[in-house]
Amino acid sequence: MTRPFVLQAIEKCDKAGRPKFLREHGFKPAREYFLLYEGRAYDSKAIVGVAYSLMTGERYAAEDFSGGLALTDRLERLGFEVTGKMAWKLEEQILACDLLDRNDWRTIPERDPRTEELSKLLRAQWVYAPSIPEYRSTDSVHRKFEDLRTAHPNHDGTRTRGGRLSAHVAEAFAKHRDKMRALAAMLRQHGQLDLVLDHDDEDIETPDADAASADEFAAAIEGKARQRLTRVYERDPKLRRRKIERSRRERNSIACEVCGFDFEATYPGIGDGYVHVHHVVPLHTSGPTENTLDDLILLCANCHQMIHRPKQFLTPDELRAIITAGPGNLMRFHLEGKPGASNS
Repeated sequence: MTRPFVLQAIEKCDKAGRPKFLREHGFKPAREYFLLYEGRAYDSKAIVGVAYSLMTGERYAAEDFSGGLALTDRLERLGFEVTGKMAWKLEEQILACDLLDRNDWRTIPERDPRTEELSKLLRAQWVYAPSIPEYRSTDSVHRKFEDLRTAHPNHDGTRTRGGRLSAHVAEAFAKHRDKMRALAAMLRQHGQLDLVLDHDDEDIETPDADAASADEFAAAIEGKARQRLTRVYERDPKLRRRKIERSRRERNSIACEVCGFDFEATYPGIGDGYVHVHHVVPLHTSGPTENTLDDLILLCANCHQMIHRPKQFLTPDELRAIITAGPGNLMRFHLEGKPGASNS
């Protein structure tokens, strides 16, 4: 399979529309793995099947090849971005569980306004959701409600297959209602869950779901939610845009403020608007703070990496001095503790 045939398959999907494209080529909608391209999400297995058909002249059905991670790896090697498993994240399940708890753990129907409201909130977290009607639809929200409801410790009937995370969130609500409700209120008030749809569901460590007690799990998810919310709040995208706009007004460019590299000038068209915005004082050092434009600096990708590479992060002035002094200066900086120092 080659990239041009994948692009042809994407074009056919765009022209036909997703429902007709899937129907005509014999594929079902994807549930977990989606190919992301130019602001839209595509059913990865269907796209690959059609790409192979275009390449070989033979028709391929879904059962003719495996999907999942193997397919993801193939597409990523061709330069495409593909989502990982799109299981319900921790913050999403906290919000769903909170609604159930306030409903005394009774069923919340699909057409209930609370189901529709949660679906709307969760779909708003993912920029590609408009391409995928099934993503966090009212039907999927209702099914997750049932997963959580039947996982509650006081439920006597059969449990659905909601997974270990659903069981632990439900148990945490049963044993730590006030704490979990407070977390849900914080998430709902913030309105942005910082959901990252990739292969790594546990970027902030939590206790093993099989071994954790309700107390340990409640403490862990409280810490995780607060870290997520703090990270989102501090990296305000509006502040980033304002920094770029001011640079255009004052410097007539958004070139790196350390080395002068300009993505827009070097890569006309594809480099437009591209630059890294770095906090002069790293957020994990400063803690929660209200940043101003003077706390930010525009950097190219190389300078941004070099600032973060030493164990003790460099300041922009220190990196600028290293570049000015030439090769070998970084070693002298580490040995003597200041840029521009010499061994003499």
